[in-house]
Amino acid sequence: MWLKASNKELQLFLEAAHTYWEKNLPQPSTDAVVLVEAFHQDIRVNLRNLAIANAIRKLQPARLVVFTGVEEHWHQTLWTEFDVSKMTRLAQAYGASEVIDVWDAVRRGAHGMPQMDDKTLLAYTDATYCRLAKVPSLPADHQSRPDYQRRRRYAAGLAAVYEQMFAAQPVVALVTSHVDYDQWGLATEVARNCGVPVVHSQQTGCLKAYALFPAKDTHTETFRGELTKQIGEVFESQVWAHREDLKATAELVAWRAKVNLGRPSWWRGGVTASVDLSNPADRARLRTHAAARFGLDPGKPIIAVFNHAVSDALGTNRELFPDLADWFAQTADFAARHREAQWLFLDHPSQVLYDSTGFFDSVARAHRDDKHLVFRPSATLSKNALWSLTDLGVTVRGSVSNELPAYGIPVVQAGWSEWSSCGLSTVAESADEYWAILERHIAAIAEGTDLVSEEQVRRARLWLWLYRSGTDVVTPQVPQWEVWPAGILLKAMRATFRHIESDADPLFATVERMWQRQEPMLTRTDMRTDHIGQGQG
Repeated sequence: MWLKASNKELQLFLEAAHTYWEKNLPQPSTDAVVLVEAFHQDIRVNLRNLAIANAIRKLQPARLVVFTGVEEHWHQTLWTEFDVSKMTRLAQAYGASEVIDVWDAVRRGAHGMPQMDDKTLLAYTDATYCRLAKVPSLPADHQSRPDYQRRRRYAAGLAAVYEQMFAAQPVVALVTSHVDYDQWGLATEVARNCGVPVVHSQQTGCLKAYALFPAKDTHTETFRGELTKQIGEVFESQVWAHREDLKATAELVAWRAKVNLGRPSWWRGGVTASVDLSNPADRARLRTHAAARFGLDPGKPIIAVFNHAVSDALGTNRELFPDLADWFAQTADFAARHREAQWLFLDHPSQVLYDSTGFFDSVARAHRDDKHLVFRPSATLSKNALWSLTDLGVTVRGSVSNELPAYGIPVVQAGWSEWSSCGLSTVAESADEYWAILERHIAAIAEGTDLVSEEQVRRARLWLWLYRSGTDVVTPQVPQWEVWPAGILLKAMRATFRHIESDADPLFATVERMWQRQEPMLTRTDMRTDHIGQGQG
């Protein structure tokens, strides 16, 4: 992802970054280190990790140790432009005293046997295998396959290397862009086992990150599951409690989300992304038109089921079904038996990047005789059409479970997402409860019952504010995600490092607040104050 930037531009940026950090960080007086992952080929991802790591080092002087590298299958499938030498130069510009090629160590066998339990190793092996093979679930003969056996060896090697890294010196924190799959997830598990804080940067906005501190880690859930609970607690005490103060700015952010000025709905850019329905009459007129287009009856309940990227991060949060494909197929079977409703099944917009098996089409073929079931590519519907048709949204962890309720459309979740403890949607706690909820909701829609309360709409809009504004830190250290291509980004960053002063940079204040209070997220301002809604939007 750096290839379109000239070597000259890259070198000028690296020189400016090196000078800035050399002048603005204290020298460590101990052997303590901050460990930073740099496995992603996109420089924007690594800039976020390194900025957070150096903000922690400003608080707690420590050496910066960056681990990187690329494994052949990751390289073939996703990281086709990964360059270890450029990653090393970037890390050194941010002050890294050591850059470790983890995959080189794994391939050389420079490790012993890991202490990590087999169940955890197997979970990350399976999830990584599915992602790289782009399959919804493990093949029946997976255990005898050489590529699966190689992934098991790699998982054991990674875990052992990480355990050695954490044992070699005091670790202040692990900063990582992902917490899933073998190369990221196993580092996260080792950090949790060693009682080390984990900061998880996000790929959206300016600077967003979640954090899990040892004192707040119950070890009863996955990393994401622990965060789900903690985010819900913060939402209740620091956002919902200030709902009147935040009302105006939450409405503004809901409008911004409505016209798609940001992720996670980045894939619906352009005119198909906007929602300009302003009243029930508008919705009814468009519903009649859109329903006719798909052969649906606008007078009967229409339930939209949103397929996931079926091989993505399997088992990383609490889910009710063995995998995302199993949930989708079972929901289609359930829908086939419930003709009192119409069902619109939509694929994931990036389906081709996550599925090599034609899973969505295979489910559609299995139900081709069920005329009350419609299967369509999601990109063929505008948000206007989708919002007008949908009486109930169904997902496991998709972002529709926070977007739809913000505009008065109920959602049922068959699993946890980061916001599912915030009271926006109906979250089932078991598969049996999931089916029962669907049956109750179908009957309620047919009777004209409004399944979304005014409180849920307000909570959903407050979540949009929290996600897109309250936890999105604006700092010159990290340009907005849309600042691209690489040449433009590097020029902007070079100017930043040549002209800004660290004493007024929000990066350091927000990381210090999160770190000292052990909060689960970075926040743009102090959300514990009585002035949370003033001047934000």
